[in-house]
Amino acid sequence: MVLGFLWMSEEELGFDLIIISVEGRRYINVERNGRTERLIINERMKRAPCVAGRATICWRAHRDGDKMPLVIKDSWQYLDGGEGELLREATAKDVVNVARYYHHETVRVRGRDDDVQNNVRAGLDITEAANYRSENSIPPPISTAVSSQWRGRSTGRKRSSSYTDAPLPPSKRSCSTSPTKPRSTAVSNRVHRRIILRDFGKAIYKASSRAAFLAALEGCIEGHESLRTKAGILQRDISINNLMIDEDEENPSWRSFLIDLDLAIGEQRESASGARGKTGTRAFMAIGVLLASSTLSCTISSHSSGFLFWICIHYDGPDKSRVVPWFDK
Repeated sequence: MVLGFLWMSEEELGFDLIIISVEGRRYINVERNGRTERLIINERMKRAPCVAGRATICWRAHRDGDKMPLVIKDSWQYLDGGEGELLREATAKDVVNVARYYHHETVRVRGRDDDVQNNVRAGLDITEAANYRSENSIPPPISTAVSSQWRGRSTGRKRSSSYTDAPLPPSKRSCSTSPTKPRSTAVSNRVHRRIILRDFGKAIYKASSRAAFLAALEGCIEGHESLRTKAGILQRDISINNLMIDEDEENPSWRSFLIDLDLAIGEQRESASGARGKTGTRAFMAIGVLLASSTLSCTISSHSSGFLFWICIHYDGPDKSRVVPWFDK
Protein backbone atom coordinates (compact mmCIF):
# COMPACT_ATOMS: atom_id res chain seq x y z
CA MET A 1 0.00 0.00 0.00
CA VAL A 2 2.81 2.43 0.92
CA LEU A 3 4.65 1.68 -2.33
CA GLY A 4 1.42 2.21 -4.20
CA PHE A 5 1.10 5.72 -2.79
CA LEU A 6 4.76 6.47 -3.51
CA TRP A 7 4.30 5.50 -7.16
CA MET A 8 1.17 7.60 -7.64
CA SER A 9 1.24 10.76 -9.71
CA GLU A 10 0.25 14.12 -8.21
CA GLU A 11 -3.11 13.85 -9.97
CA GLU A 12 -3.73 10.38 -8.50
CA LEU A 13 -2.81 11.67 -5.03
CA GLY A 14 -5.48 14.34 -5.33
CA PHE A 15 -3.48 17.48 -6.02
CA ASP A 16 -5.40 20.18 -7.90
CA LEU A 17 -3.58 20.30 -11.22
CA ILE A 18 -5.67 23.31 -12.26
CA ILE A 19 -3.30 25.32 -10.03
CA ILE A 20 -0.09 25.73 -12.02
CA SER A 21 3.28 26.40 -10.39
CA VAL A 22 6.01 28.05 -12.49
CA GLU A 23 9.21 29.61 -11.12
CA GLY A 24 7.83 30.09 -7.63
CA ARG A 25 4.53 31.58 -8.81
CA ARG A 26 1.17 29.83 -8.65
CA TYR A 27 -1.75 30.72 -10.88
CA ILE A 28 -4.98 29.45 -12.40
CA ASN A 29 -6.52 30.11 -15.79
CA VAL A 30 -10.24 30.82 -16.09
CA GLU A 31 -12.47 31.28 -19.11
CA ARG A 32 -14.37 34.52 -18.62
CA ASN A 33 -16.41 36.42 -21.20
CA GLY A 34 -15.03 34.30 -24.01
CA ARG A 35 -11.34 34.75 -23.19
CA THR A 36 -8.74 33.22 -20.93
CA GLU A 37 -7.61 35.16 -17.84
CA ARG A 38 -4.66 34.31 -15.63
CA LEU A 39 -5.14 34.84 -11.89
CA ILE A 40 -1.97 34.93 -9.79
CA ILE A 41 -2.33 33.42 -6.30
CA ASN A 42 -0.73 35.60 -3.62
CA GLU A 43 -1.47 33.70 -0.41
CA ARG A 44 -3.87 31.31 1.25
CA MET A 45 -6.40 33.18 3.38
CA LYS A 46 -8.15 30.28 5.13
CA ARG A 47 -8.77 26.57 4.92
CA ALA A 48 -11.54 24.62 6.63
CA PRO A 49 -10.00 22.19 9.17
CA CYS A 50 -12.59 19.49 8.51
CA VAL A 51 -12.07 15.88 7.51
CA ALA A 52 -15.43 15.65 5.71
CA GLY A 53 -17.56 18.50 4.41
CA ARG A 54 -17.29 21.30 1.85
CA ALA A 55 -13.49 21.54 2.36
CA THR A 56 -13.59 25.28 1.65
CA ILE A 57 -10.27 26.97 0.92
CA CYS A 58 -9.76 30.63 -0.01
CA TRP A 59 -6.82 32.33 -1.69
CA ARG A 60 -6.03 35.99 -2.11
CA ALA A 61 -5.12 36.62 -5.75
CA HIS A 62 -4.85 39.27 -8.43
CA ARG A 63 -5.46 39.46 -12.16
CA ASP A 64 -2.26 39.20 -14.16
CA GLY A 65 -1.34 42.45 -15.80
CA ASP A 66 -3.42 44.96 -13.84
CA LYS A 67 -3.07 43.73 -10.21
CA MET A 68 -6.85 43.74 -9.68
CA PRO A 69 -7.32 42.16 -6.19
CA LEU A 70 -9.55 39.09 -6.04
CA VAL A 71 -10.52 36.23 -3.72
CA ILE A 72 -10.69 32.67 -5.05
CA LYS A 73 -12.98 30.35 -3.09
CA ASP A 74 -12.88 26.62 -3.74
CA SER A 75 -15.40 24.24 -2.16
CA TRP A 76 -17.18 20.94 -2.73
CA GLN A 77 -20.87 21.79 -2.90
CA TYR A 78 -24.06 19.79 -3.29
CA LEU A 79 -25.26 19.61 -6.87
CA ASP A 80 -28.10 22.05 -6.24
CA GLY A 81 -25.84 24.61 -4.54
CA GLY A 82 -26.06 27.89 -6.44
CA GLU A 83 -23.83 30.36 -4.56
CA GLY A 84 -22.14 31.59 -7.74
CA GLU A 85 -25.41 32.34 -9.50
CA LEU A 86 -26.83 34.04 -6.41
CA LEU A 87 -23.76 36.26 -6.10
CA ARG A 88 -23.92 37.15 -9.78
CA GLU A 89 -27.58 38.07 -9.43
CA ALA A 90 -26.90 40.18 -6.33
CA THR A 91 -24.06 42.05 -8.03
CA ALA A 92 -26.13 42.65 -11.16
CA LYS A 93 -28.88 44.19 -9.02
CA ASP A 94 -26.44 46.57 -7.28
CA VAL A 95 -26.79 45.01 -3.84
CA VAL A 96 -24.59 46.90 -1.37
CA ASN A 97 -22.25 45.49 1.27
CA VAL A 98 -22.25 41.93 -0.08
CA ALA A 99 -19.13 40.40 -1.63
CA ARG A 100 -19.18 41.32 -5.31
CA TYR A 101 -19.18 38.65 -8.00
CA TYR A 102 -16.38 38.31 -10.56
CA HIS A 103 -16.61 34.76 -11.94
CA HIS A 104 -17.64 31.22 -11.06
CA GLU A 105 -17.17 27.82 -12.64
CA THR A 106 -17.27 24.09 -12.05
CA VAL A 107 -13.73 22.72 -11.92
CA ARG A 108 -13.04 20.18 -14.68
CA VAL A 109 -10.51 17.36 -14.34
CA ARG A 110 -9.69 14.92 -17.16
CA GLY A 111 -12.27 16.67 -19.31
CA ARG A 112 -15.16 16.09 -16.86
CA ASP A 113 -16.84 18.02 -14.08
CA ASP A 114 -14.93 17.24 -10.90
CA ASP A 115 -17.42 15.52 -8.63
CA VAL A 116 -17.13 12.86 -5.92
CA GLN A 117 -19.10 9.93 -7.29
CA ASN A 118 -17.99 9.91 -10.93
CA ASN A 119 -14.59 11.62 -10.96
CA VAL A 120 -13.03 11.07 -7.54
CA ARG A 121 -14.47 7.60 -6.84
CA ALA A 122 -14.60 6.71 -10.55
CA GLY A 123 -18.10 5.29 -10.19
CA LEU A 124 -17.36 3.19 -7.11
CA ASP A 125 -20.67 2.51 -5.37
CA ILE A 126 -20.03 2.47 -1.62
CA THR A 127 -23.61 1.39 -0.94
CA GLU A 128 -22.62 -2.06 -2.24
CA ALA A 129 -20.11 -2.55 0.60
CA ALA A 130 -21.11 -5.27 3.11
CA ASN A 131 -20.64 -2.93 6.09
CA TYR A 132 -22.23 0.17 4.50
CA ARG A 133 -24.52 2.26 6.70
CA SER A 134 -26.64 5.09 5.31
CA GLU A 135 -26.41 8.58 6.74
CA ASN A 136 -29.83 8.18 8.33
CA SER A 137 -28.75 5.06 10.25
CA ILE A 138 -25.68 6.66 11.86
CA PRO A 139 -26.31 7.60 15.54
CA PRO A 140 -26.37 11.33 16.33
CA PRO A 141 -23.27 12.96 17.88
CA ILE A 142 -22.76 12.98 21.63
CA SER A 143 -24.86 15.60 23.40
CA THR A 144 -23.17 18.98 23.40
CA ALA A 145 -23.73 19.18 27.15
CA VAL A 146 -21.10 16.51 27.73
CA SER A 147 -18.82 17.19 24.80
CA SER A 148 -15.33 18.60 25.04
CA GLN A 149 -16.57 21.88 23.58
CA TRP A 150 -17.08 23.38 27.05
CA ARG A 151 -13.42 22.85 27.83
CA GLY A 152 -12.45 25.31 25.12
CA ARG A 153 -11.50 22.80 22.42
CA SER A 154 -12.15 23.41 18.76
CA THR A 155 -13.83 20.07 18.03
CA GLY A 156 -16.89 20.06 15.80
CA ARG A 157 -16.76 23.72 14.90
CA LYS A 158 -17.76 25.10 11.58
CA ARG A 159 -14.89 27.44 10.80
CA SER A 160 -11.49 28.19 12.24
CA SER A 161 -9.91 31.42 13.40
CA SER A 162 -6.42 32.70 12.77
CA TYR A 163 -5.52 31.84 16.35
CA THR A 164 -6.23 28.59 18.09
CA ASP A 165 -7.85 29.74 21.33
CA ALA A 166 -10.59 31.80 19.71
CA PRO A 167 -14.01 30.55 20.89
CA LEU A 168 -16.01 29.91 17.76
CA PRO A 169 -19.56 28.64 17.31
CA PRO A 170 -20.25 24.91 17.05
CA SER A 171 -20.52 23.25 13.68
CA LYS A 172 -23.44 23.13 11.31
CA ARG A 173 -25.62 20.13 12.02
CA SER A 174 -28.26 18.74 9.69
CA CYS A 175 -31.87 18.19 10.65
CA SER A 176 -32.61 14.54 11.35
CA THR A 177 -36.35 14.70 10.71
CA SER A 178 -36.33 13.99 6.99
CA PRO A 179 -37.65 10.56 5.94
CA THR A 180 -35.23 7.78 5.12
CA LYS A 181 -34.11 7.98 1.49
CA PRO A 182 -34.12 4.99 -0.86
CA ARG A 183 -30.87 3.05 -0.98
CA SER A 184 -30.02 4.28 -4.47
CA THR A 185 -29.94 7.93 -3.35
CA ALA A 186 -28.52 7.45 0.13
CA VAL A 187 -25.09 8.87 -0.79
CA SER A 188 -25.01 12.59 -1.52
CA ASN A 189 -22.76 13.66 -4.37
CA ARG A 190 -20.67 16.84 -4.26
CA VAL A 191 -19.15 18.86 -7.09
CA HIS A 192 -15.96 20.95 -7.05
CA ARG A 193 -16.85 24.60 -7.67
CA ARG A 194 -14.73 27.75 -7.80
CA ILE A 195 -16.09 31.23 -7.07
CA ILE A 196 -14.06 34.41 -7.59
CA LEU A 197 -14.98 37.59 -5.71
CA ARG A 198 -13.85 41.20 -5.83
CA ASP A 199 -13.94 41.92 -2.09
CA PHE A 200 -11.80 40.72 0.80
CA GLY A 201 -11.32 41.67 4.44
CA LYS A 202 -11.16 40.10 7.87
CA ALA A 203 -13.77 38.73 10.25
CA ILE A 204 -15.71 41.41 12.09
CA TYR A 205 -14.49 40.32 15.54
CA LYS A 206 -10.97 41.39 14.45
CA ALA A 207 -12.01 45.06 14.20
CA SER A 208 -9.41 47.46 15.57
CA SER A 209 -11.84 49.30 17.87
CA ARG A 210 -15.38 49.29 19.22
CA ALA A 211 -16.28 52.14 16.87
CA ALA A 212 -14.96 50.22 13.86
CA PHE A 213 -16.84 47.12 14.98
CA LEU A 214 -20.16 48.97 15.35
CA ALA A 215 -19.73 50.74 12.00
CA ALA A 216 -19.03 47.40 10.33
CA LEU A 217 -22.03 45.83 12.03
CA GLU A 218 -24.25 48.62 10.71
CA GLY A 219 -22.85 48.08 7.21
CA CYS A 220 -23.49 44.34 7.35
CA ILE A 221 -27.08 44.93 8.48
CA GLU A 222 -27.52 47.23 5.47
CA GLY A 223 -26.04 44.51 3.27
CA HIS A 224 -28.46 41.92 4.62
CA GLU A 225 -31.39 44.25 3.98
CA SER A 226 -30.15 45.18 0.51
CA LEU A 227 -29.70 41.51 -0.41
CA ARG A 228 -33.33 40.85 0.49
CA THR A 229 -34.98 43.98 -0.91
CA LYS A 230 -33.00 44.33 -4.15
CA ALA A 231 -32.35 40.67 -5.03
CA GLY A 232 -34.96 38.81 -2.98
CA ILE A 233 -32.30 36.61 -1.35
CA LEU A 234 -32.08 35.56 2.31
CA GLN A 235 -28.50 34.88 3.41
CA ARG A 236 -29.58 32.42 6.19
CA ASP A 237 -26.16 31.88 7.75
CA ILE A 238 -25.28 34.96 9.78
CA SER A 239 -22.27 34.26 11.97
CA ILE A 240 -19.15 36.03 13.20
CA ASN A 241 -17.12 34.58 10.34
CA ASN A 242 -19.53 35.64 7.60
CA LEU A 243 -19.48 39.33 8.53
CA MET A 244 -16.37 41.02 7.15
CA ILE A 245 -14.63 44.32 7.83
CA ASP A 246 -12.05 46.07 5.67
CA GLU A 247 -9.91 48.69 7.40
CA ASP A 248 -7.27 48.91 4.66
CA GLU A 249 -7.69 52.26 2.91
CA GLU A 250 -5.88 50.96 -0.18
CA ASN A 251 -8.22 47.99 -0.56
CA PRO A 252 -11.07 48.79 -3.01
CA SER A 253 -13.53 46.55 -1.13
CA TRP A 254 -16.67 47.48 0.79
CA ARG A 255 -15.81 48.78 4.25
CA SER A 256 -17.97 45.97 5.61
CA PHE A 257 -19.85 43.22 3.82
CA LEU A 258 -21.47 39.77 3.94
CA ILE A 259 -19.95 36.62 2.47
CA ASP A 260 -20.95 32.97 2.07
CA LEU A 261 -24.24 32.38 0.25
CA ASP A 262 -23.82 28.59 0.42
CA LEU A 263 -27.07 28.29 2.38
CA ALA A 264 -28.87 31.28 0.85
CA ILE A 265 -32.39 30.98 -0.49
CA GLY A 266 -34.64 33.07 -2.71
CA GLU A 267 -37.60 34.48 -0.80
CA GLN A 268 -40.05 32.83 -3.19
CA ARG A 269 -38.42 29.38 -3.07
CA GLU A 270 -39.67 26.54 -0.94
CA SER A 271 -36.36 24.73 -0.66
CA ALA A 272 -32.83 25.84 0.15
CA SER A 273 -29.96 26.30 -2.26
CA GLY A 274 -27.32 23.81 -1.20
CA ALA A 275 -28.72 23.26 2.28
CA ARG A 276 -29.60 19.87 3.72
CA GLY A 277 -32.33 20.20 6.33
CA LYS A 278 -31.84 22.34 9.41
CA THR A 279 -28.42 23.81 8.69
CA GLY A 280 -26.57 26.80 10.04
CA THR A 281 -24.13 27.86 12.71
CA ARG A 282 -25.79 26.51 15.83
CA ALA A 283 -24.92 29.29 18.27
CA PHE A 284 -26.49 31.94 16.03
CA MET A 285 -29.61 30.17 14.81
CA ALA A 286 -33.03 31.46 15.80
CA ILE A 287 -34.60 29.49 18.65
CA GLY A 288 -37.60 28.75 16.43
CA VAL A 289 -35.34 27.00 13.94
CA LEU A 290 -33.57 24.98 16.64
CA LEU A 291 -36.86 23.80 18.16
CA ALA A 292 -38.66 23.15 14.87
CA SER A 293 -39.45 19.54 14.10
CA SER A 294 -40.81 19.77 10.57
CA THR A 295 -38.68 19.54 7.45
CA LEU A 296 -40.30 22.72 6.09
CA SER A 297 -39.21 24.71 9.14
CA CYS A 298 -35.71 23.29 8.75
CA THR A 299 -35.35 24.62 5.22
CA ILE A 300 -36.99 28.04 5.10
CA SER A 301 -36.73 29.61 8.57
CA SER A 302 -34.42 32.57 9.09
CA HIS A 303 -31.59 32.86 11.60
CA SER A 304 -30.94 35.17 14.51
CA SER A 305 -28.28 37.78 15.26
CA GLY A 306 -26.91 36.36 18.50
CA PHE A 307 -23.40 36.92 17.16
CA LEU A 308 -23.44 40.43 18.67
CA PHE A 309 -23.61 39.03 22.21
CA TRP A 310 -21.09 36.33 21.34
CA ILE A 311 -18.52 38.90 20.18
CA CYS A 312 -19.07 41.23 23.16
CA ILE A 313 -18.58 38.38 25.64
CA HIS A 314 -15.72 36.53 23.94
CA TYR A 315 -13.57 39.34 22.51
CA ASP A 316 -11.84 42.38 23.95
CA GLY A 317 -10.17 43.63 20.80
CA PRO A 318 -8.09 42.13 17.98
CA ASP A 319 -6.35 38.88 19.03
CA LYS A 320 -7.79 39.22 22.54
CA SER A 321 -10.20 36.34 22.94
CA ARG A 322 -11.30 34.27 25.89
CA VAL A 323 -13.25 31.12 26.54
CA VAL A 324 -16.40 31.54 28.67
CA PRO A 325 -17.62 28.02 29.48
CA TRP A 326 -20.91 29.04 31.11
CA PHE A 327 -21.86 31.11 28.05
CA ASP A 328 -20.86 28.39 25.59
CA LYS A 329 -23.01 25.90 27.49
